[in-house]
Amino acid sequence: MKTSNLSVLRVIFCFAAIALATNVSSGQENTAIWEGVYTAEQAARGEAVYTATCIACHGQDLGGNSNSPGLVGMGFMFLWEGRTLGVFYEKIQAEMPTDRPGQLPAKDYLNVVAYILHKNAFPEGDEELPSSVEALDSIAIVSKP
Repeated sequence: MKTSNLSVLRVIFCFAAIALATNVSSGQENTAIWEGVYTAEQAARGEAVYTATCIACHGQDLGGNSNSPGLVGMGFMFLWEGRTLGVFYEKIQAEMPTDRPGQLPAKDYLNVVAYILHKNAFPEGDEELPSSVEALDSIAIVSKP
């Protein structure tokens, strides 16, 4: 009995440590995507890149299909809520487009992220998304407060 209680406590401790480690930033204050972290111009550039390279798999409405996840609404939030834009950016840069992952210019990936934020009705701001993953890691993907 004592051994199983100790095992349960160890598992709980491990999950708590993992959760804490994933939420610790590199000393920067966290920003939520509701604070306007991209510009309308950046999202417009992202729409052009999306149309040229992403639409075939993720669809005109960004809803995805049986092989590609949706990039808007509850489907997007289910996959990405609680994570950062840095994690999202790195994922699409490493894996998209599927026929030539990582082959687009870094700016194009940033612009597509801005377009996806725009299509999810996250507010626009006065500055474009930062180009460093560390800065993107300080921007949390969270539901509307």
